[in-house]
Amino acid sequence: MTKKWWPSWDTRTHFNCLQTCIASARLTERIRSSLSNCNDLPPSLTRQSILHECRKWNLVWVGLNKVAPLEPDEIEMLLGFPKDHTRGGGSSRTERYKSLGNSFQVDTVAYHLSVLKDLFPNGITVLSLFSGIGGAEVALHRLGIHLKAVVSVEISEVNRNIVRSWWEQTNQTGELIDLADVQELSGDRLEQLIRRFGGFDLVIGGSPCNNLTGSNRHTRDGLEGKHSSLFYDYFRILDVVKNVMGKAS
Repeated sequence: MTKKWWPSWDTRTHFNCLQTCIASARLTERIRSSLSNCNDLPPSLTRQSILHECRKWNLVWVGLNKVAPLEPDEIEMLLGFPKDHTRGGGSSRTERYKSLGNSFQVDTVAYHLSVLKDLFPNGITVLSLFSGIGGAEVALHRLGIHLKAVVSVEISEVNRNIVRSWWEQTNQTGELIDLADVQELSGDRLEQLIRRFGGFDLVIGGSPCNNLTGSNRHTRDGLEGKHSSLFYDYFRILDVVKNVMGKAS
């Protein structure tokens, strides 16, 4: 359907960075109306304006002069997640877009983690920081690496529910512990978890980039921003894990 309606003057070959929100119905209607008023090839300025919006919002052609945002199911596919992955946990359509826009690309993560398969033939214990909707966990599972235990730290209740739902749907036999806030993950709590599981084989995560990304035009404060400063908590936790496990070895 999309290929049938794609105009020759839209020469895009790839999508832009996926965002946590989508284009408004008002914008897509304005584009349709603008094109409907053109008898043939739209004027150059009209094409440039429409292409700018299409690139910004990853709009696709779904009918004559008709563009629309990608659907959550389509974004799941692009990011390598199982079908209906974000429908778990009772999340709304808006929440699904937000969760997916903040996620890892699963196949890319799996490529980088594939070296672990031979290193941990009996399974792996993971500390997953800023887990989101479980991109790292899904990647490890897809590689056939048994998840003996995962301590998942994620602030969003919606995302925690999605990961919990995936864990149950895929019949994981390991233990999943979900925590809410990396800032509350103290040295004492980490030491307890390390003693409980005998250490972590992998610490993985991606701290928020809200204050770094070019799509944020309001609070681009870098690593000192409210959200992106959590990067320092990632390294704080990593240092604690290395020190505690170093003493135990």
